[in-house]
Amino acid sequence: MSGQPQFPGFITFDVTGMGVTEPSGAWTPSTVIPRNQPFTLSCTFQIGELFGRGLNDLPPTGPPVFEYNVTYYAESLGPGPDYKFPVGNANVTLAVGCIRGQYSYGSAETSFTVPANTLQANSYELSCRVKMSPAAPPPGSAGFPWHVTGFVQGPTIDVYEP
Repeated sequence: MSGQPQFPGFITFDVTGMGVTEPSGAWTPSTVIPRNQPFTLSCTFQIGELFGRGLNDLPPTGPPVFEYNVTYYAESLGPGPDYKFPVGNANVTLAVGCIRGQYSYGSAETSFTVPANTLQANSYELSCRVKMSPAAPPPGSAGFPWHVTGFVQGPTIDVYEP
């Protein structure tokens, strides 16, 4: 888990975890996933200190100035394709608008469901990147990212052909 910047007293940013869940009733563990079933990726992160909370809360009224852009990756262990979610070019992300007064974000805000039959049968190392950027369409491409960025490695999953 990591994040930057880390200037205690001014701003801190940490991406602290990443999880995988399967639909209710799925066999455990959630790191062994049948290819024909969807699964959900999520992460947890927080921004803190005076400047960090101030950025999160801008402006005091109206729509937020900034958003968090969440991107998930599944890197093939061995031969096979790598994946990025949401699917699309590098600027396509899961946009999480800053919520005034909320400085910790979790699965309620960051969940992304990977549709069934998206990944090939293989083993994958999961990771996640979260960055703060100006809120404007398309998400993540509206200019300077403020250098508020964090990364976390998630679990390794095995996708199998049932």
